[in-house]
Amino acid sequence: MDGIGYYDIVVSMKSALMILLCGLAQIVPAMAVPALLEQRTQSFTIVLKGPVADVTPLFGPVREAEWAPSWVAHFLHPPEGAQREGAVFTTTTSTGRERLWLLTVYDVNEGRVEYVVVTPGLTANEIKIRVVPDGDRQCKATITYRHSAIGPEGSEEVNKLDGHWAEQQRAHWETAINAALEKEGTHD
Repeated sequence: MDGIGYYDIVVSMKSALMILLCGLAQIVPAMAVPALLEQRTQSFTIVLKGPVADVTPLFGPVREAEWAPSWVAHFLHPPEGAQREGAVFTTTTSTGRERLWLLTVYDVNEGRVEYVVVTPGLTANEIKIRVVPDGDRQCKATITYRHSAIGPEGSEEVNKLDGHWAEQQRAHWETAINAALEKEGTHD
């Protein structure tokens, strides 16, 4: 050999390994495993006194204000507001957080309305609404929420999505939407 022996190689390898491990020790804390982020799905069904074609639009971003007085959508696309797929708008929560909404499905004939909703740093959510006939001038709407935490604080919000929450939503939505339908004379 040309002056480098087995011992020299082992010492060099040990030195290189120590340098690598010291470097990793500096990097690993920055790559710490994030806290467990929660995801939860919850559904509820409401009975509404109107046909599918009259009820479904009340779940759109423009007409929701007819039964939810605190609902205020600020439209980005289209700026004048619309009940159509691709509508993008924001709302503000009761705690002052801004939510970004995308209307992904809006089909009155099929009784389908779906949204993706993001509260930055907190949650990303899906809301799926399916309205089906239930007799002559009545229908049922099943509303399914899937909340996904995108930050540690979001897990607290996701964990609120339980059976008690669903029952509160069910009672409120059913009462409020039926009152709006009665007001516009949709049913006898």
